[in-house]
Amino acid sequence: MSNVLVPGENASIDATEVKISLLCHGGGFVNHAIAVVPISRKDMPWLPLQDAPQPYAPGATSDFRIDLSVLDALTDRLLLVLYSSAGSVTLKGLSDVRITINGFVVDVDNADLAVSSIVFGELYRRNDVWRVRSKRDGVFEGIEELGRRIGVSIVDRRKNETPIDTRTQPEHGGSRGRKADWTGSGFLVGDRYLITNGHVVEKASEIQVSGFLGKTNAEPVIVDEMNDLALIRLDQSFGGSELFFREVGPILGEFAVTLGYPLSGLLGSGPQVSQGLVSGLLGPGEDSRLIQISAPIQPGSSGGPVFDSSGLLIGVVNATLVSGQNVNFAIRTGLAVALMEAVGIDVNAKPKSSARDLSELTKTNSKYVWRIECNA
Repeated sequence: MSNVLVPGENASIDATEVKISLLCHGGGFVNHAIAVVPISRKDMPWLPLQDAPQPYAPGATSDFRIDLSVLDALTDRLLLVLYSSAGSVTLKGLSDVRITINGFVVDVDNADLAVSSIVFGELYRRNDVWRVRSKRDGVFEGIEELGRRIGVSIVDRRKNETPIDTRTQPEHGGSRGRKADWTGSGFLVGDRYLITNGHVVEKASEIQVSGFLGKTNAEPVIVDEMNDLALIRLDQSFGGSELFFREVGPILGEFAVTLGYPLSGLLGSGPQVSQGLVSGLLGPGEDSRLIQISAPIQPGSSGGPVFDSSGLLIGVVNATLVSGQNVNFAIRTGLAVALMEAVGIDVNAKPKSSARDLSELTKTNSKYVWRIECNA
């Protein structure tokens, strides 16, 4: 079809009213809708699953229109986001997603739905002409995290509700024998202490961790919301950690290896390894706290370690902005070291050394990488 827009393709819009419709299968199994996120100081985001329509977007949740003429004069960009809410972990319950934007068609591949929010389109104004661009930028951690990445305040008031279809949740026991509401990864940095992402544990009332060394409950000691890191303490001791931090920071183009528990219950019970490169030394908006890696990550990877080719820690898996090219981010380990030093945990560090065989690195380090299961 000539009106199908592939990712990155754009077309002009010859009207001030933009009609948007969503067709997909499995819609009854995932709380989902199309959100509109203006990049603006005055026009507010619209999350249809919780909000009354904004003046610029009257209508229903699956078929509606955007009136570009009522936007603030300085608003020249809006993101169109397919998102899940009410506890849904990903959009994988949907399939055959097709969105029509004023006659232009955007098809979202099923493989791209392994996230909880995906920017599938962008309306933008250039030389007083509005255009539409097809995109595929997804984030695992929800539409609030998407907002944080692009500098827009978004509050998802329904994110802690029970999902419609519990089959989308990982099929493993929580801390009281029930399914975990969400999962993440972490790594041992000292006797009874794990590092993970702040968003993995900050809203949890119960936390259970498991790995090669055993299984136990845990509790947060420090949650650094600003840098999205957390230090958690295990109820039981499993000995110290033999993981080492690297004394110098990441180098552009070097190998990056991740270990974690993505898509828990779907990819098996053991840790998963992936390899890529350090593809950037800054995050979105020139954020010096982050590095960009091309090693593939999925839901549940958050909080896991990033190693260099010699097995030394260089990052903490944080988030992804997928645009068909594995654009993923990790937090620099210096920020994790600061949490450890705050509670008196000894930091083991080494200089960069020669590369190790990937299978040997994985075997040695896997026992210090843990799955984290949380309940609200």
